[in-house]
Amino acid sequence: MNAPLNNRLAPIEVLSEGRRYQRFVKEGAVALTFRGQTVTGNLVNLSVAGLLAVFSSKDPLPGMSEEVDMRLEAGGKDNIIGLHGMVVRIQMPREYEQQDLIEIAVNFGDLLPAAKHGLQKLIKYLLGKTIRYK
Repeated sequence: MNAPLNNRLAPIEVLSEGRRYQRFVKEGAVALTFRGQTVTGNLVNLSVAGLLAVFSSKDPLPGMSEEVDMRLEAGGKDNIIGLHGMVVRIQMPREYEQQDLIEIAVNFGDLLPAAKHGLQKLIKYLLGKTIRYK
């Protein structure tokens, strides 16, 4: 069972909070593939270094330090990219009251040039949306 995808349009919020990279709060779909399994969830936030997404705790999930392949869709079907990374944090969501959700943070690490280009394109798109929204 996969977490229901939330495809609502929402304003993009740019967070920095003393972090090295800004995070873009944008709803979107995330699929993680690990150990031959794929699970889908919802993007919580995104930066050039990684992402945070929420998944159903009833689904099989990757463990800490496990490598995962990701398929990320944010901002429509024109902005779908594939990335590779490592799980760096697993936590209960702070903003959700539902007990059956888990947040997973993934660090992208060293990206291949094509993945880096795709991520830069997506972030440029999100930045443009942020500027137009304000």
